[in-house]
Amino acid sequence: MWNRRAPGISGQRLNLGLPLLYATILLAVSIPLSEFGMSVAQFLLLIFWTFDGAEIADHSNSHRKAWGKTVVFLMNTGRNLGEKFRRFFNNPAALVIVSFYLLHVVGLIYTTDWQYALKDLRIKLPLLALPVIYATSPPFDSKKFKLVLIFFVSAVFAGTMASMYVLFTSHVSDPRELSIFISHIRFGLTICFSIFILIHFIKAHPPRSLWAKAVIYLGITWFLIFLLILESFTGILITLLLSLIFLIMMVIRIRSTFLRTLMFISIIVGLVVVLFSLKNSLEAYTNPTPVDFSKLDRYTKFGSPYKHDTITYGIEKGQYVGLYLCETEMRYTWNEISDFPYDSLDRKGQLLKYTLIRFLHSKGARKDAMALRQLTKEEILNIENGIANAEYLKTFNLKPRLEQMAMGYQNYIRHGDPNASSLMQRIEYWKTSAWIIKQHWLTGVGTGDIKKEFDRAYNEMDSSLEQPFRNRAHNQFLAITISFGLLGFIWFLFTLIYPAVKLGKFNEYLYLVFFVIVFMSMLTEDTLETQAGATFFAFFNAFLLFGGKKHPSD
Repeated sequence: MWNRRAPGISGQRLNLGLPLLYATILLAVSIPLSEFGMSVAQFLLLIFWTFDGAEIADHSNSHRKAWGKTVVFLMNTGRNLGEKFRRFFNNPAALVIVSFYLLHVVGLIYTTDWQYALKDLRIKLPLLALPVIYATSPPFDSKKFKLVLIFFVSAVFAGTMASMYVLFTSHVSDPRELSIFISHIRFGLTICFSIFILIHFIKAHPPRSLWAKAVIYLGITWFLIFLLILESFTGILITLLLSLIFLIMMVIRIRSTFLRTLMFISIIVGLVVVLFSLKNSLEAYTNPTPVDFSKLDRYTKFGSPYKHDTITYGIEKGQYVGLYLCETEMRYTWNEISDFPYDSLDRKGQLLKYTLIRFLHSKGARKDAMALRQLTKEEILNIENGIANAEYLKTFNLKPRLEQMAMGYQNYIRHGDPNASSLMQRIEYWKTSAWIIKQHWLTGVGTGDIKKEFDRAYNEMDSSLEQPFRNRAHNQFLAITISFGLLGFIWFLFTLIYPAVKLGKFNEYLYLVFFVIVFMSMLTEDTLETQAGATFFAFFNAFLLFGGKKHPSD
């Protein structure tokens, strides 16, 4: 732990390289597993960084009193920190990264909600601390750098195992419940990054043993499967996009002009086929098949009249949801089999009768007493939990989620109702964001007023979004523009791009993967507005830019 200084210089320097490595590993492990661990790891990093390299008095000066040695050590620590900050201020890339946090500090000048502003500054502290620490510390050698990545991937794997335990031991009605440590969207990003880290190990550090190869390939396969289980559209889309990018890069390197052209045509044709198939599927889902009402049954088996409603309940699976509807029987029977009244709300705050009607429709059942009598206890519980489609309960099945988006789009176009789909809700968030930006386009509303401005905008726009869904921008670029205006948005883009350009990191596989993942997530999420998201970005941005020595295979 102690290193002698150069000949002719008295005293020793404290070498905390290993503790810094261990704290870095703890932080990497905590990102997918523990918000508390993230805080502890960053605190330890700050402590070790503060004292790493500080000079202590030579042990031969035993006559000096303990308090005197402490004073000398603290003075030397101050000089050591001064040297680190000189290195930091001579590092343009690090300065630009940290300036993004300082932009939030400047935004305090014209904010009114200081409580929210200070909370935002606390959440984003990693954007300040981690670049300074890694830019002024000795970079890790390739073995230690790889070790950090291995621990991160292992932690993500452990997180997926914990999720599977929940899946098999608990009643899970929504895949988002599987992510028990951080939000499912951020967890999906860590899984996506882990997939490409493992691919990097195959490419840059080929495993020598068959066992190691098997572990890596099985790890990639498992993470891909788990993205489907988690139903992480963000993670799946980013994985597909990155795969397409690297496929195109591989095709570009093909020397044969004929083969390269053939591959490009194949890629384009494949994309067109997928898009047209998706378009046809969505049209078939949202366009109802013709109905001959004269041939529809008019009465239930108990003699109650059916109502065939083609307006109120919309279209799902290419059919009108409101056909064969007998609310009289449904109300009476449901109140017998469930403690949730028919005319009450389910556990998601939705009108329970609508959830029930859609659930029965998804099973191909009529909406009457006979259909309700055939519901299992588990299906009743799912309806009470707000599950409106039996297909949603199936794993390895993305089709119901795509159909849910289609239904939400249909409701939004026909009725102006964005509440049925998270995608349509995002469109409403972006429209509201544009409305706020138009009023504060130059300097924004300040660090802490974004939530207050959204609340005001929803009311003034008379938004059809229901109260539980009235969230913020769900787009990091819009959120920054709202807070700091057009100038702040331009500077934010500069802080994202310039450091990597300055250090030549866009030519390195791992950083390019990380950048695409983060950039894509920022298009649909407020990635930096949560502790997990801010720490994920701040840590890997700083670690990949400054934490490792440049290696020819990277």
